Amino acid sequence: MMEKFLIIVITSDKTVDDEAKKIEALLRNGVDIIHLRKPDWSLREVRDLIESIDYRYRNRIRLHGHFELLNEMNLGGVHLNHRNPVAPATAKAVSRSCHSVDELESTAEFDYVTLSPIFDSISKSGYASRFDFGSIGDNIIGRRVVALGGVTADAFLSLYEKGFIGAALLGYIWNGDFERQLSSLKKSIEQIKLHIARQDDMAK
Repeated sequence: MMEKFLIIVITSDKTVDDEAKKIEALLRNGVDIIHLRKPDWSLREVRDLIESIDYRYRNRIRLHGHFELLNEMNLGGVHLNHRNPVAPATAKAVSRSCHSVDELESTAEFDYVTLSPIFDSISKSGYASRFDFGSIGDNIIGRRVVALGGVTADAFLSLYEKGFIGAALLGYIWNGDFERQLSSLKKSIEQIKLHIARQDDMAK
């Protein structure tokens, strides 16, 4: 039985008003990990954003780039992608992006991998799902796969039942009214926690 359903939020690649405070609000309200993804930002810009985030939350931030900040800022880990495919030797927590079922074959050494796009993307126009959601569970069983791409808070239960160990949100959070989306997210997190707890009770 899955003990926890991981909730991840990936930052917008653009500048967001009061972003540090919004990241803190997400982490206070049930989000487990923030993926800091700013592909066009300089090292100084990324460092400035991290420095604006309360120190106690930094071990829950995972970098998509500028990996040299990992130890300097006491961050939680790194996420590998086509731009940054090699983790620093000092990284204790490493995840990776996957975009096909075949890529899942060599992922055992990672904490988890993201698989995308599971649904039609919210943040990228024309970026459509590449997977048959009805049969996706057969391909991820026994693997630590987090769903990414078009994921909304309403999808947590169906993703959990398919065998995903978590969900990563991007456009759902940053493309709408932040406070409203945060409220909806918080309710959905509580619902999935309750569902897992009930299943655990039934299994005892």
